[in-house]
Amino acid sequence: MNPLLLSGFGISIEVNKARLTIKQKNDILTFEPHRMPYDSIVIDGHYGSMSFEAMRWLSKHDVPVILLNWNGNLLSIMSPKEGNSGQLRMKQYEKYLKKEERTVIAEKIIKEKIGKSLALLENLADFHQEINFEKIKKAFSKEFEDFNLKKEKINILKDEKTKKNKTNAEKRDLKKKIADLMMYEGRIASAYWSELSGIFNKIAPEFNFESRKNLSYSWNMNASDPINALLNYGYAILEGMVRKYVNTIGLDPSIGFLHEIAPSKYPLVYDLQELFRHVVDYSVIQILESGLKKSDFIITENYHIRLKPNTARLLIERIKENFNQRYDFRNKKHSLENIMLENIREFSKYLVDKKNTLDFVMPDIEIKRNDSTKVRKKIESITPEGRKKLKINKSTLWYQQKKIKEGKPVKLYEKTKVRIS
Repeated sequence: MNPLLLSGFGISIEVNKARLTIKQKNDILTFEPHRMPYDSIVIDGHYGSMSFEAMRWLSKHDVPVILLNWNGNLLSIMSPKEGNSGQLRMKQYEKYLKKEERTVIAEKIIKEKIGKSLALLENLADFHQEINFEKIKKAFSKEFEDFNLKKEKINILKDEKTKKNKTNAEKRDLKKKIADLMMYEGRIASAYWSELSGIFNKIAPEFNFESRKNLSYSWNMNASDPINALLNYGYAILEGMVRKYVNTIGLDPSIGFLHEIAPSKYPLVYDLQELFRHVVDYSVIQILESGLKKSDFIITENYHIRLKPNTARLLIERIKENFNQRYDFRNKKHSLENIMLENIREFSKYLVDKKNTLDFVMPDIEIKRNDSTKVRKKIESITPEGRKKLKINKSTLWYQQKKIKEGKPVKLYEKTKVRIS
């Protein structure tokens, strides 16, 4: 993953003597054919122009253009030519129309999303004492048990039904199953966000994060606080990535299995996006830990919050680092972005019956820090006498203890870590 962010006013993209030229204020970027280092262009701008020749140049080089609107949400994406996949789409429609198949796929998506959310909380608990992992684990388990009991009751009632009006009954059953799935996921999400809000408010209490919902919308699409603005922006970048691969493989983005069909919506993209939202959540925590201020955001005349260009660049850089991190996958090291592509590709194979089972296989996100909660508590408890014995500089200890109180990460050199341990 290596996007180029263009933000602000006066952006122009054109081709001059076979070279792609991007101008923004006093900056000029020039790219030779087949030598562009970026795999996508994110435009978070208001006024500018792109020539037809530039569109053609980017399409020939398989570089999608992701256009965000004023509040950081995805407006549109200009993708290269999609795969020729009539058979794949026909199979996608067939699976959607078969109620049992659709339910299986929806359950797999929810199961993997919840698993990755729980794994993220478990990893974060090593560094943030605000998270009571045992409590959240029990809450997740209870919700899972309740959901399975409900499923059993539905199956019993279904068996007792007469064959009269079977088709209509099946349709109602499907809607109820999907609705129950969404309700189950919603309860888990509520517990998940409750834990994350503790971290957000410890690191950045001045941002006043409450939840992903506000009084005006069911979700915070027009962010009323900086943290939701960061989340919205990150999810827009993620949506652009998923849409690129859905388009590349040739799936129909308008037919999903968990999210319902709706005009001008892309349910399949939203389905697959669920599997990777935790990466954006962690990226937002990382950027908050770097010490953002209210001055890093803009308040619009409608009192909505949007990111300043430098803030957007910082967030994209974090997301990029996390998706470029390499993990063991099928006996080789792969970037998380490549694992995303492989999972979508395997999903398409399942749709055309080249695979008998569907499994989304992704690694738990790895947090590369050495200041665990145990170590942080030890640092907090060091007295002036203890500091002298450990031969730690006075100002160094004061600064580290200050950062711990603020919920920010502490850098520990090996020598210091050995002394504390």
